[in-house]
Amino acid sequence: MGSWASVREWLEQFVHYYNHQRPNQALDGNVPVEEVQN
Repeated sequence: MGSWASVREWLEQFVHYYNHQRPNQALDGNVPVEEVQN
């Protein structure tokens, strides 16, 4: 099991990926951050 610091780092990386890189089918292939900025 990892340390809390490594868990936090992984979570921060995942949230960034999810909001900035992962296309979302419900948003017509856009990423969430694009929808918020428009």
